Amino acid sequence: MEFLLGGASSMCAVLFTNPLDVLKTRQQLEGELIAKQNLTKRSYRGIRQSILTVVRTDGLRGLQKGLPAALLFQFSMNSVRLGTYQTVDNLGWTKSANHPSLTPLLSVFWGGCAGLVSATASCPFYVVKIQLQAVTSGSYTARFQHHHSGTVSAFVNIYRQSGVRGLFRGYPASIARLVVGSAAEMASFSVCKQLFLHYQVFQESIVLTALASSTVAGFFTSVLMSPCDVVTTRMTNQAVSTNGKGLLYTNIFDCFLKIYRSEGIHGYYKGFVPMYLRVAPHTMLNLTFWEFFKGLHE
Repeated sequence: MEFLLGGASSMCAVLFTNPLDVLKTRQQLEGELIAKQNLTKRSYRGIRQSILTVVRTDGLRGLQKGLPAALLFQFSMNSVRLGTYQTVDNLGWTKSANHPSLTPLLSVFWGGCAGLVSATASCPFYVVKIQLQAVTSGSYTARFQHHHSGTVSAFVNIYRQSGVRGLFRGYPASIARLVVGSAAEMASFSVCKQLFLHYQVFQESIVLTALASSTVAGFFTSVLMSPCDVVTTRMTNQAVSTNGKGLLYTNIFDCFLKIYRSEGIHGYYKGFVPMYLRVAPHTMLNLTFWEFFKGLHE
């Protein structure tokens, strides 16, 4: 039941936050490996222009591109991630009775472990989601677009081209992304929740406590996860050879290095604003729905 509650909460959240995820993906892929000073034309500069560009080229429906894949990704990822973390928490492994100072470190450790397991379960859905969100009918500055007609078509095309390995493209980067993001999110959420409950900041209100805790968790998640998120998007969307090998990046280290050399530190934080605007409310909605569903289940 813990796994189902985690998956259901994330699916509710992504219905509201997927448009920001589309904007984030487009911004991360724009001007790929081009120095900022050499990027003369940008279609996705800022939130307002990004929204207008998507609407003009793909219509209002463009803001929900890849939604079925996003729903599948969120369910597979968070059902495993939140379910694993909650199970470990129920067993008391995230707390140290003898050494209370170790509790935050245990939360980080088990949050990272939950992220590692969830990355494996959700990677194929993430690959499809990114490739669908990157496709546009308008002029676009991304190096490559995978023209899939839909979610099922994307799975079939990727499998035919590269086999199972194609569905796990960018897997090491995806692991890094979810381990860092999950550790930051779950640890900061748990610590803040305990503090708010201990000091009765919100008079033991489950909803208000979850909202405040997840707002803080969203901030730490965005800052720490952004570089890994950019790398995962780039590796997932790159063009591939006939034998399924990436034509732009050979591995996660090569991708990090090429981004730094071409775009500098700024490249690691492309799409940061829509990412934060997405991660903060998504974390807030996801963890709030999670707490709410757990309350109903109890």
